[in-house]
Amino acid sequence: MRFHCLQHMPDEGPGHIADWLAAHGHSLTFTRLFEPRPVFPELKEFDGLVILGGAMSVHDEEGCPWLVPEKAFIKEVLRAGKITLAICLGAQLVALALGAEVRPNHEPEIGFWTVRFSSKSLEHPLLLGWPEKAAVLHWHLDTFTLPPGAMRVGMSAGCATQGFVWGDGIIGLQFHPEFTVEMVEKLMEFENHETAEEQQFVQTAEQIRSKMKSVWKGRKLLESLMANMVALHEGELLA
Repeated sequence: MRFHCLQHMPDEGPGHIADWLAAHGHSLTFTRLFEPRPVFPELKEFDGLVILGGAMSVHDEEGCPWLVPEKAFIKEVLRAGKITLAICLGAQLVALALGAEVRPNHEPEIGFWTVRFSSKSLEHPLLLGWPEKAAVLHWHLDTFTLPPGAMRVGMSAGCATQGFVWGDGIIGLQFHPEFTVEMVEKLMEFENHETAEEQQFVQTAEQIRSKMKSVWKGRKLLESLMANMVALHEGELLA
């Protein structure tokens, strides 16, 4: 299966996604939006889309003018019915394209926090094999309302909408199952998180490092999700 990735920042790459795709013989191409004059592929050039996170907001078009063509491209992909995995900023962009509102969360949510997945969403073909709950990495200030016609994936104590599935093959996740240990360390360095103080839903750098084994819980979720996406594309799963 041919996947294409929209990457917003140099250090927020596909992580475990790229590892899984390479191990299972699938291809991965990129549009790196932090580079000059990013180019989006034609729809016929890929089967599935991955949209990653980033420090910017979906509303930062003035400072990030590439958001304008990216939003148009995402709408084109959704209209075409391409299988899509969108994470954090990516999920917010897809939610916006589907008619949801993207706004600041009531509190920042940073660190490893437990997400409880809805029993109904666990019946969706993309989420087959997921557990009822998992401690996963969060790093966001914004959130989104549930898009019209979408199903809520789950919630955490700090965020009411931790993801959604829309139709048969589109999923947006507010949390980060793709992050490796090295990526978490780079993100803390980029965000100068060593000096961050504990808040209601913000863990310190020391607390995050003490829970770093939870990266592998995110990886297990991602491996099941990627396998389900490929099976759905190949017609092995019935929606």
